[in-house]
Amino acid sequence: MKYKHNLLIIMILTFLSGCVAVKYDPSKPLDAEQGLVLARITKTGYASTAQFLTKNKNKILDNYSFVMRLEENFFLFPMSAGTHLFDEAIYMQGSALVKPDLECIGEFEIKAGMINYIGDLYFDISPANNYIIFSTHGSSYKVEDNFEDTKKIAELRYQNIGDKFQFTKSVVGPSTCQKDD
Repeated sequence: MKYKHNLLIIMILTFLSGCVAVKYDPSKPLDAEQGLVLARITKTGYASTAQFLTKNKNKILDNYSFVMRLEENFFLFPMSAGTHLFDEAIYMQGSALVKPDLECIGEFEIKAGMINYIGDLYFDISPANNYIIFSTHGSSYKVEDNFEDTKKIAELRYQNIGDKFQFTKSVVGPSTCQKDD
């Protein structure tokens, strides 16, 4: 039994470390039905890594992953055009895999051939209660519109990107998440 438990933990950690979102490569053209997603996600709290998974409301099996290893993460990568939403977060807290539903954050639109700013997301992971076996692991989410600041970061990291693509905003929302206090 202990062997199966350890194997499960190893498989989960491999999944969390191996699912990396495709980064934008300026030397490669976008597919005709793709746009670039632009976001910053700040993670605080009690998990070393976390992953936001999305789903495309218009297509089946069209999921993307925002993998967070740092406290502040900058994302710019290709996504298929359409209406997307954050589906769930996945992170380890101690030996427990936690997967809160994120659909309450709302939707965002990706337009083909454009840089689509979806907002700055703040994700806080509450501490686990190590004394209660079946404890809940609270988390809270907040979305802010810091378009100009995030656009400047993109332009600094990818010179001439503003000449190549037009920026547009589709900030995730409307958020219906309830914060944990």
